[in-house]
Amino acid sequence: MMLNRHLVLPSFVIVLSLIILGFITQFPEPLYQASPVGAGFFPTVIVIIQILICCVLIIQHQRKKQVEQEQPLLSSHSIFGFTLLVGYAALITLVGYLPASLIGFTYYLIYYRIKKPIYYVVAWVFVLAIYFLFSDVFIISLPEGLLFF
Repeated sequence: MMLNRHLVLPSFVIVLSLIILGFITQFPEPLYQASPVGAGFFPTVIVIIQILICCVLIIQHQRKKQVEQEQPLLSSHSIFGFTLLVGYAALITLVGYLPASLIGFTYYLIYYRIKKPIYYVVAWVFVLAIYFLFSDVFIISLPEGLLFF
């Protein structure tokens, strides 16, 4: 019997997210910023949303009535996604949030051969909007990178 990726991967993400949630509660409060929220607020929100999405994926798979052909646990898309995230984490450490995010989103669109310029514009505007939201609205500094420190 082959492991079902529609159950195994979301379950793994839920367990990993619960472990991470335990570590997030130990984030120190930012003492150098006049921020209305603590350092663990946004990671906690992301982890909770991630858990909810995985639960929905598991429920959707269980409710399907049709029999699907078994798919391998790992696909080329999942391997690409994993390497993209690892590369993004390394790049954000080196150059910071803004350049790493612009490069990461652009690379993703190029990899999937997206030709419509509007997709690139939307991706870049999204990255810039997040940067503005954190830096000017929430007054939370995003990673600047080791090369620009």
